[in-house]
Amino acid sequence: MFNKNSSVKSIFIVSVAFLVSSYEAAFAASDTAIMQLVPVVADKQGPVLPIQHWQTQNGASVYFVPEHQLPILDIEVLFNAGSAQEGANFGLANFTNSMIGQGARDLTADQIANRFDSLGAQFAASSGRDMAQISLRSLTEPTVLDQSLQTFTQVITQPNFATNSFGRVKNQLLQALLQEQQTPSDIADNAFYSAVYGNYPYGHSPLGTSAKIKRFTPNSLIAFYRKFYVGSNATVSIVGDISQEQAVNIAKQIVGGLPTGTSAPSLTNATYAPKEKNITIPYPSTQTFIRIGQLGISRTDPNYFPLYVGNYVLGGGVLVSRLFKEVRDQRGLTYNVTSYFIPMKTDGPFIASLQSRTSKSTEAIQVTQQVIQSFIDKGPTQAELDAAKQNIIGGFPLLLNSNAGIVDLVAMLGFYKLPLNYLDTYRTNIAAVTQSQIKEAFSKQLDPKNMVVVAVGANNGA
Repeated sequence: MFNKNSSVKSIFIVSVAFLVSSYEAAFAASDTAIMQLVPVVADKQGPVLPIQHWQTQNGASVYFVPEHQLPILDIEVLFNAGSAQEGANFGLANFTNSMIGQGARDLTADQIANRFDSLGAQFAASSGRDMAQISLRSLTEPTVLDQSLQTFTQVITQPNFATNSFGRVKNQLLQALLQEQQTPSDIADNAFYSAVYGNYPYGHSPLGTSAKIKRFTPNSLIAFYRKFYVGSNATVSIVGDISQEQAVNIAKQIVGGLPTGTSAPSLTNATYAPKEKNITIPYPSTQTFIRIGQLGISRTDPNYFPLYVGNYVLGGGVLVSRLFKEVRDQRGLTYNVTSYFIPMKTDGPFIASLQSRTSKSTEAIQVTQQVIQSFIDKGPTQAELDAAKQNIIGGFPLLLNSNAGIVDLVAMLGFYKLPLNYLDTYRTNIAAVTQSQIKEAFSKQLDPKNMVVVAVGANNGA
């Protein structure tokens, strides 16, 4: 499933970074992810996946990959219904998604959970900044699959937002928010997003605020659900041991009962004009949690591949990146340091993330900034570039070694409307990146002197 903790309800995982935010924020440049649209020539190996695509009568976009090695079916339904669509009602998107599976038609939350458990099926829901996700994994034995799909369909198309579940989930959300406010890494992340985006829809935590959560009523959630959980705002991905005819019928079954509705409005482009660039937040800890970065790129940025490969050298490569060698190995200022772009519907952030002893936090920040600036000025060496390409291309098949991995990729392609041959051309795109392209892309995209620096710790002095 999309989320690494797919068996856990979204109220506990919205701070995952898609990702996070969920799902979309769970992408980091240390992972070989599929986020970009570019014109390239297909790899010589031919199609990577036999992706089939169609639309339902009510406007849902469906992607199907037959995979017959195991008698398993994975389904992911994504709605353009993340926190970026909730306006000033902070937390409404996540609250609505958290109620999916907590009651449907005449079924209680316990009855839904027991139905899935008795069939060995796995159900999950999560929500982030760009999207809301509902997923199912089931065996394809006909009786099991039919019953799993029946319950899954009711959960998606007939949630009842029951009063008893509403109060329980509200309390859970308030507890999750309290935990977020007491966790230094979450404090740093939220302060960073707020500084980079300000009042832009990405600027607040998908969990929302306690004041907003307390004011929501079941009718608030029902209105959001009716507006955004509609056919024309849905992307359905199906991967598993079934035929295309079955896939067509399954897609019609699980989302065909939704009204056509309209697609969520497109977001305007974000403007980067932070009111404050150096933010220190006191926290009683011997460690300081640091975020350094700025506005990054969208899913469709033409410089994605140079930035992705370049960032593998800068801070994405596990144990081998420039930042890791300079900040951790040579100076011992942190246990780990990484950098990544999070491409989203519009420009997501670029982030360098590290945790340092409080007494060394100022030096850790300075060295991190120096390494970033040096990389922008000089770019990677040819040896670094060759090694990055080899590691990225060599790791690509690992993304396709399970139904869950495949459905993740296919759902991502569908939600961000990337071309069906994207996976076919992925390795060619990586191999084609040059030193000059990386240097040019980084020089255009990043400016260390204009980055936001957030430090959460005790007397960090950053």
